[in-house]
Amino acid sequence: MAHKELNSTRVIDRTATFHSIMYVWCFSVLFATASGCIHTKCNDKHLAVLILARGGSKAIPLKNLAKVGDKSLLSRSLQVILEVAAFDSVWVSTDNFAIYEEAIKNDVNVHWRSAKSATDEAPSILAVQEFLIDHPYIDAVALVQCTSPFLKGTYLQQAAMLLSGSDCVFSVTRSHNLRWKTIEGELVPLNFDPKRRPRRQDFGEFVENGMFYFSTRRLIEKGYLQNLR
Repeated sequence: MAHKELNSTRVIDRTATFHSIMYVWCFSVLFATASGCIHTKCNDKHLAVLILARGGSKAIPLKNLAKVGDKSLLSRSLQVILEVAAFDSVWVSTDNFAIYEEAIKNDVNVHWRSAKSATDEAPSILAVQEFLIDHPYIDAVALVQCTSPFLKGTYLQQAAMLLSGSDCVFSVTRSHNLRWKTIEGELVPLNFDPKRRPRRQDFGEFVENGMFYFSTRRLIEKGYLQNLR
């Protein structure tokens, strides 16, 4: 049950801003090696966008179809993705007919997800591996979470460019939280020295926010979405 494949050739006219909430440039320095490519499509590798949208969510039933304004979260994400010229195909992986119809309404491909990969216990990597087995021509996957309503095309475009020469690129948010933990009944600091409390401008950690993970087929087949390359 697959819809026709799309090859996006539209070019966006937006440019990434330095001060974005995603800190795309910051995480690229830490977690990816920029290739220097200045073109919209850096190479001839097939880069596919994949949204995992199963229908069996327990906490918020069919959360992917929840409306923000007059659009579902799934449609909002797909419309942003389709404006990015870096992708060769766009896919929604689902086990639910209502989600299937919403995907087709946006003229993207649908991968019918197996029951095994759509359980509450199944990790995302299992569903991505299943997808790649069925589509051997795909070289890399941009796994996008449609429940991140602040997704922007500029974030995705820059991540696609940074993937050239790297195994993975993923989204993070800078955190200034000072963290504590109870260890054997004692409260201890985890990321700072209480005797030398850092100033906000001198301190920060990168925390995954789950908006997207770009990974090569080689990395995914090994069972990972990320490594240090």
